[in-house]
Amino acid sequence: MISAIFGGMPILLLASSLYWAFRRRPGQRPAGTLSMSAFLACFAVAFSAYAPAIRALEDSVTPDFSRLVSNSATLSAAASVASVLLYLNHDAAEARRRVRRRLQLLTTAVITMVVAFAITPNSLRWSSAELHGHLDEAPTSLHVYSAAYIAYLGYAVYDCLTQTWTRSRTATRASQRLGLRTTAVGCIFALLYTAYKATNAVAAVFGWDAVPGGPRCTSLVTPVSCAFSVTAPAIGVLLITAGLTLPVAIWPITLFLRRRWERQSITDLDPLWEDFTAVLPEIVLEPDATTDGEADFLLHRRVVEINDGILSLRPYRSLAVHQAAAREVARRNLAGTTGGDAIVEAAVLAAAIRALKAGSEPAPERAPQAPGTTARAGDLRAETVWLRSVARAYAANDVVRAAAHEVPTLETAKG
Repeated sequence: MISAIFGGMPILLLASSLYWAFRRRPGQRPAGTLSMSAFLACFAVAFSAYAPAIRALEDSVTPDFSRLVSNSATLSAAASVASVLLYLNHDAAEARRRVRRRLQLLTTAVITMVVAFAITPNSLRWSSAELHGHLDEAPTSLHVYSAAYIAYLGYAVYDCLTQTWTRSRTATRASQRLGLRTTAVGCIFALLYTAYKATNAVAAVFGWDAVPGGPRCTSLVTPVSCAFSVTAPAIGVLLITAGLTLPVAIWPITLFLRRRWERQSITDLDPLWEDFTAVLPEIVLEPDATTDGEADFLLHRRVVEINDGILSLRPYRSLAVHQAAAREVARRNLAGTTGGDAIVEAAVLAAAIRALKAGSEPAPERAPQAPGTTARAGDLRAETVWLRSVARAYAANDVVRAAAHEVPTLETAKG
């Protein structure tokens, strides 16, 4: 299971990195795109060291070289995550300034690790010490290596956690909030791994075996050290990667669903809109050749035009029709519901359209405006949902049809 996870993860991460770097986009590439690609590529390199074949190849260069590669890539990935979040939280110029400062710290940490690794004799590195049971006798150079690694990793993960949480509180899209909070949970797992490394590093100085382990992991949680050294960072990477890519993966689906909802809304509103524009052609807005083919723009126009028509029909909103429809709605146990209110409003509008078309006098007593009109003001989606309910009732409800045909007996026709 361990081999399957760490053998497949680098391939998945590298494929995601290439997708981010080279996928076609309309217009200019968004700021932070390359940081995202670098983050995925660095994690791919970091986790490739857990694959036995790749680890053996790297260690053939010099003992424990795979650990240096993995640790350096992990720090680079942490810096890339911070870079992605900086571009989300700040304008491009400020983000670049902050990224440069973090890259300077990353460079210092990696150089320190490389130098400490290079001056440590092969016989005193980790694998030799583990083989001979002398982990508590590690040379000072390896302690320096661990200190540089842990210090930057802890700083970078905490930096990512605070930026992620800050951004999640201001994100407008639900998918973005979910993704950022998922990333924050991944950062917590990464901090757990950092705490484990820090505890082990301090314990090694004093010759104390803080978290007992073994030469290899037999599962994700055995021996105990594997839960912190392998499982925690793996879960952290998965959650951070999923969290940062989730909004992008979900966005096309969200866009498709939104477009479908807009098209369906236009279809539902058409019967009401057509009857409105037949008696009130002046409510139709001027066409816009650049945006008329877009569903969201067309829907917005439909809602505005229907609302303009409702305002124009105010003199013909019959209180008698409103009361008759309300009684019938109450008889069907729909009083006080959105559906019931929509039926009443549709009946009032149907009667008003018929009265205007027939040349009747304005209603002697006017029906009140629809419930929730003030609360929906300025909220296009809420207004669309309401008008869709009204339009459906207008097109198919028998209460509405009856109200429309009662108009000649309710209104006094012009001489």
